[in-house]
Amino acid sequence: MERQPLYYTFLIFTILIGSCFYLSWAVDRGMGEVSVERLSIETMPGRSIELLVYAPRTANHYEPMPVMLTLHGLTGTKEGMYAFNIELARRNFTVVSIDLPGHGDSTTKFNITNFYNVALQAYVAVRHIQTTYPNVDNEIYGVLSHSLGFRVAIELEKFPIKPKAYVAVGDAGKLNAFDFVDFPGNLLFAIGEFDEIVTRQDALRALRFATGNESAQEEVTYGSFTNKTAYRLAFGPSNHIFETIDDKLVSEAIEWLVRGVQGESQLIYTRDPFDHVYQNKNIATFAGSAFLLISVIPVMWLAYSFLPDKLRPRRITINTDPFASRRVFVMSCLLGGGTILLFNALSLVGLGFEDAGIIWLGTMSMTGFILFLLVGTITLLIIMFRLMGRNDTMKSLSSVGIQRFNLKEHLMDILKNLLVASIGIVWFLIWLGLAGAPTHPAILLVLVKWPVGIRGLNILLLTILTVPFFLFEAAWIRGLLLNNREEGKLFKKAKIVLFAFFSKFALVALLTILTILGTTIAGVEGGRIVLIGVLWVRIVLVQLLATVIIIWSSFQLENTWSAVIMSSFILSLVVVTTLPLM
Repeated sequence: MERQPLYYTFLIFTILIGSCFYLSWAVDRGMGEVSVERLSIETMPGRSIELLVYAPRTANHYEPMPVMLTLHGLTGTKEGMYAFNIELARRNFTVVSIDLPGHGDSTTKFNITNFYNVALQAYVAVRHIQTTYPNVDNEIYGVLSHSLGFRVAIELEKFPIKPKAYVAVGDAGKLNAFDFVDFPGNLLFAIGEFDEIVTRQDALRALRFATGNESAQEEVTYGSFTNKTAYRLAFGPSNHIFETIDDKLVSEAIEWLVRGVQGESQLIYTRDPFDHVYQNKNIATFAGSAFLLISVIPVMWLAYSFLPDKLRPRRITINTDPFASRRVFVMSCLLGGGTILLFNALSLVGLGFEDAGIIWLGTMSMTGFILFLLVGTITLLIIMFRLMGRNDTMKSLSSVGIQRFNLKEHLMDILKNLLVASIGIVWFLIWLGLAGAPTHPAILLVLVKWPVGIRGLNILLLTILTVPFFLFEAAWIRGLLLNNREEGKLFKKAKIVLFAFFSKFALVALLTILTILGTTIAGVEGGRIVLIGVLWVRIVLVQLLATVIIIWSSFQLENTWSAVIMSSFILSLVVVTTLPLM
């Protein structure tokens, strides 16, 4: 195995990831116009608020600068509000972006029904900045929220100093089919045209309820900022997730908050609401995340090349009898469809357990996910026995090392694979630490965040529980999808790999769309149900990466355990850092 191509690949990925990280860091600072500070404010013993403060380096037209509070939604983080944080700071706002309890860097438990206490924490953060930062107005502030964050934002009306203006991104305050929350004044509804939770009709009903005008329409401002009766509805070309980086909604929010908080006369002096730099962070965020995830393969490959023969994992042959392509496709679709159906069913059971007080790892929706790992894997294995027969299923399992074997030899093989996987894990954590450890600047990565507090231990425990799930995946991929491979024929290998991807994810893609639509619609009434769709999307994305790693390890190492361990770690990291603590 020649190392020189691996050296070049390693160097290229390092440069690409580092460049994306630097670009993300620079854009966070408004390309030199903004300063960013991370703070942790202890409000009482054992309870703190984690926040980012974006402040313009110079105030060109407005001083003292009003504070702008930004609140993320369920499963979000303060870093995820970067588009609004950056652009508002570039327009003479001191932006306070906080992690809601149980999210991001917060180690405080989250109660989805007690928004007042969450709002109290947000209010304390705003007052801290207003009373301790120089050149900051000590009373005037506004608030911008995404999704569930709006339910926190409206509670701020109950405190002595109220916001002067609001922007509700991705939420129309709907309580049920006919009722809405009591809307505060000077409110902009900023909704994605393809939002899965808020329909256009719901948004229009909310505007008409707020204004008392049954003929109110979108893109029209009603009322007066001076009297705090201003309302407006704006749509942008995005769905619920991407509303936070929707160019039109960002521009609408900027203009609304400048007019509503700084004053309408300031709009002609400040920067054009459509002049943005945050799009560069979009590129850096998605590209950097992709490069980091893919780079795990050459890093593990390079580490493997340095191991002496006695430390290399044993090579396992494939003895599964080839199946016809049509049969493989049908079995793969059934197994993939069975996976998502089991996940949905067991997640709903898990929500019932949590309502009864059974909460595993102290995390919302984790009970259902662990049930899926335990019960779902066994059920899928039974389905595999039924589809393939006992003999071929056992051969598939033996292709990933699950067979009658000396226990000591099994343990040694696992330890050797753990050595290879640990290099990839360390590589991943180094970059993750540079991106978002509490002592470092916050650089957003898609899906993952540096684990804080109990989350580190939870990731370790969940990784162990996840290994059987990915062993099943590996047996499926190596023993079923790759058993027709022909050594040495690159074109044949490429065809098999493409077929493996298509057959594995064809039905899954369709059912994923249905899951997202169903859970988001149900989430309007059921709240936590929306997490099922959110979590499944992340599982599918990690499965895509895992499939790549498992195929690579099947061809190059002829042993998938290192890929299984690496995939289990990444999925556990994604799940733990996505779901809020309860």
